[in-house]
Formats: sequence, structure tokens, C-alpha cells
Amino acid sequence: MSRHIRSTRRLGLVAGVGGALILAALVAAAIAFAASSSTPTAIGSTAASHKCVVMTGSGDPAFVRNFNPFVSTSTPAGAVVKGAIYEPLIITTVAGGGHTYPWLAQSWKWSNGNKTLTLNLRTNAKWSDGQRLTSADVVYTLTAGKQSSVLDQISYTKPDSNVASIKAKGLYQVVINLKTVDSTFIPVTLNGVIVIPKHIWSKVSNPSTFTDPHPVGSGPFNQVALFSTQSYVLGKNPNYWMAGAPKVPCLQYVQAASNDAALALIQSGQVDWTHNFVPNAASAYDSKDSAHFHYFYPVNTFAQSLVFDDTQYPFSLVAFRKAVSLAIDRNSVYKLGEYGYGPPADAIGLNGLFSNWYTPALKAAAKAAATYDPAKAKSTLTAAGFTYKGSQLLDPKGNPVSLDIHVISGWSDWVASDQIIAKNLQAIGINSSEVLEPDWNSWYPNASTTKNPTLLWENVAGSTPYGYFNANLSQSQYTAPGQDATATSNWAHFYDSASQSTLNQFRSSLDSKTQRADFVKLGNLFLKDQPIIPIYLAPQWSTYSTKYFHGFSSPKNDYAQPIFTNYPDNLLQFTRIAPGGKAGA
Repeated sequence: MSRHIRSTRRLGLVAGVGGALILAALVAAAIAFAASSSTPTAIGSTAASHKCVVMTGSGDPAFVRNFNPFVSTSTPAGAVVKGAIYEPLIITTVAGGGHTYPWLAQSWKWSNGNKTLTLNLRTNAKWSDGQRLTSADVVYTLTAGKQSSVLDQISYTKPDSNVASIKAKGLYQVVINLKTVDSTFIPVTLNGVIVIPKHIWSKVSNPSTFTDPHPVGSGPFNQVALFSTQSYVLGKNPNYWMAGAPKVPCLQYVQAASNDAALALIQSGQVDWTHNFVPNAASAYDSKDSAHFHYFYPVNTFAQSLVFDDTQYPFSLVAFRKAVSLAIDRNSVYKLGEYGYGPPADAIGLNGLFSNWYTPALKAAAKAAATYDPAKAKSTLTAAGFTYKGSQLLDPKGNPVSLDIHVISGWSDWVASDQIIAKNLQAIGINSSEVLEPDWNSWYPNASTTKNPTLLWENVAGSTPYGYFNANLSQSQYTAPGQDATATSNWAHFYDSASQSTLNQFRSSLDSKTQRADFVKLGNLFLKDQPIIPIYLAPQWSTYSTKYFHGFSSPKNDYAQPIFTNYPDNLLQFTRIAPGGKAGA
């Protein structure tokens, strides 16, 4: 399965300038080092323009020279490795109403009753060490799970794999034979697979610990021109297969030590592009330079959801999960926590991407299960054997119920949203509070294993609802308690065996009516189980400046999901953004 790391970073309002001044000094030091090393340089506070597109996050830990695309991308700063250095065969995006772009595979054809896929590769693609990218690399990439499970991007080695064989046909053709028809194979399985060089990775003894310090990739920015703990620069691929691309000479990712520092950097114009939430962006950012400062926060995405380990009592009780959904005031989260950017989700969480797939009955049921109703939440709990001791909720075993929500302290919208959710849960007798974590490294390891309840996103392809239901309901994606679920999005450590036949039918059908009927079945199963609690539709935070560059995905030109850490859509932007300032978005 292809997965998308959706790193949604958040900025608070500036409370002081100390952090910003320190960060600016670090940026200047990195720039000076770059200049002395004759490498591509980015903007300093006194420079007239930017040579590199300068990007930043918020709260990123100190950078470690790890460009392994299978492990480094668990951090936002490492997520650009996919897209900049390593690239896919095909890109499918929901942006702009949905598009499919040929990439390293310039064309493809189905045959044998739609069970055989022949990929025709580009003949002019090269690795950064000068070797040709051929069918041998693609076959190796798709079957590398035999070498290590870390490299298994398409679940090739899993017992339920639908792949019968993958073979090279000459230097530039790959033939994939499936056991059964799979309508999701390109948009879900192949979408986002990164192609890696066989002559490098086949010699890596332990891919899970390999740091790939000198990556050999085929992407548009595959030259590591500068690296420090606060900044790194990726230089342009001089032999990129796409004529005229990339259009800019380099990308620079700059560490923002705090949310205040990051906001100060974009306001001052030192940074061109962020994947940060900005409260009141119109006044906090756009107004500083209305001709060039812009934001694009589309919500054609999955929902941000409250997740916890469903194997742990009482989270394991369906009635408890349904009651939690009823207890949360999503409108307040939307208006106050998310500053009006993220509309409320229904209880399935697909009302943003796939609203037209719902039947009226399913839509009504999903809305009802997400409607704020604390009285109904309480009655749902008591009907399932929960009791109250005063205002304190006791589980059926007589123990007080608690649910503390963990969040990074600098993510201001999640902090505010979690405060609302915690108060909502307190109102139905659940001991709930917000636990602030200092940074990504303190939060994500426990969040990704769901050792702590938290808000999380979906890392599945959004061009079809199959990936979402598969991640949350299928036993094939089940991730055991305590294990990192980044690769599966099975954050709740849950599956419903009753879903598998419908999932299989959805995947094997090429008929839209059949798929829509299966969607309704799966939606009803999801509501029956309520494995996770969708809260609001997750905006794609892209705050960017057109002072020195243009061509970003924007409201008027929505060609890619705009976050630069969102692979493979980021590649569409990396190859289209061009030098030269332009007024307007």
C-alpha cells in the first residue's frame, strides 16, 4: 500500500521575539556555511532574493543525516526525501477534482481481463550516480519485501497478497500479474511507491537501520549540497528526465525551533513555504504583504481523528467509543480549536472526500453518530453497564474511566481542540486532561503506537475510499498493540473480520455501482464498530510566498495537495515551482 505522511504543523501567535532571533541567527550561520562551501544558498535577512525555495516546519528536532526513505520520513523534515530524492511510477491525486500523472512509468496497459499490468518506463531516467534506471530496479523495488519487510511497499510478501508475479520485459518494461482483478492497484497500491536503485539497496544488510547518508535517487533534487543540524539543502538534479525541470536550483529545509520562531520567519519573508497552521492567517500573514503572502488550506482530505488502542479496556467496548463520539462538540472544535478552517467530520470521516458516495440513510446515520449529545452519550454508557459515582464514570468493572489526550505543546490548534474535547469528556464523567509534549520526538513514538490517546491523521491514498476502510477494518492491515502503525494507519489496533468479503469485492470490481454499494456496507460496518472517532476535516496547511517564486498549488490552480511533506503530491510542486516573484496567489 502506498502511504502519505500527512505532517500537519501548527503555529501559534508570536508571544516573544527571543526564539525568532535565535532561529534567524542559525539560518544566517547555515547560509554562511553554504556560501563558503560553494553550494546553493538560501536567503539571509539582508539578501535581495532567494536562490533556494526555503521551507520550514515548527518544533522539528535537530536534523540527523538520515535520508533513508523508509525510516526518515516519520519526521516532517525527513518527509521531503520522498518526492525530492526518490520518486514514484505513477502519481494519483485528489487535488483539482482528481488526476493521474505518468511519472517514471510513462504509460501502462491492462490486459488478460484486467489482471496483467504492463508498465512502460521512461528510457532517459538516471540515478544520481549516473547509472540508468531500468526495469531491473523497478522489479527489485516491488519485490524487495523478500529482502526485508521494511522494503515491502506493496505487501508483496503478505499471505493475502494479490500479486502473482512481477517480471522485467527488456530494459524498460515491467509486467505485473495479479491473481484477481484489482481496481485499486494503481491509485492505492502503486500510488506513492518509491523506486529505489537495485545496485545500492540490494547490498544493504539492514534497511531498518541504514541511514542512507549519501542517497542515490532519481528525483528532481537528489544532490545533498549542505547539511547541518539546523538546515539542509537539496540541489537540483542536473540530469533529470523531465525536460526543463526542476525549474529552481535547490530546496532548503530550515529548522524552526519553536512555533513563535517559525511564524516570525514567514512573516519576515526569510522563508518561502511552510506546512504550518496559522491562526487568523489573513491578518497574521497575508496582510504583511498582500501581493505575495498567501495561504491555501483545502479540506479535500480525510478527517483528523481521536484514536486510542481499541484492545485496551474500556476502549475495547463499542458502546464506549460510540459514547465518546456523541460527547464531543465538533462545532466548537471547528470554530474555536481550528479557527474555522476544519469543518466537523461525520462519524465515518469521509464526508469531505467522498460525500457523494453516501446514501441519504448512511449520511443521516453518520451525522447522528457525530452529533453533540452528552445526554445520549451518558445513556449509551449506562445501557452498556457503566455506572456513575457522583459525577465520576465507572466502567462495568467498577473502575474510574480516564482518557488523557497527548499533544505537542507548540501545535496551537490541536492544543485548543484537545482542551475542548477533554472538557466534553469531563462533562460525561470521564477523567480527561490534556498532556503537553515538548516536541515531535517526545510525542510521535507513543502516538504512532497509540500508547497514548491522541489526534492522528490517515496515511492512505485518498483517490478511493477503499484505502481508508481497509486501514481501519481489514485484518490484513491489523497492527498489534504497541507496534508503530505509521505504515498501515491502523492506529486503533482493530479489525472486523466481517468487512473482508466486502473489501475484497470492492477491490475486485470495476463497476462503480457495485463499489458504491460496497461503500455503504463498509460505512455501516464502520459505524457499528466506531474504531476511531473522526473529529474534523483536516486542512492541508500551505502558507507560501510568491515574492521570489511562483507556481505553487493554490486556490486558482489546485493541481496538488499543497503540503510539501505530502508525497507524492509534493513532487508535482517540486517540478512546477519556478523562480521569479509574482503578485497574486
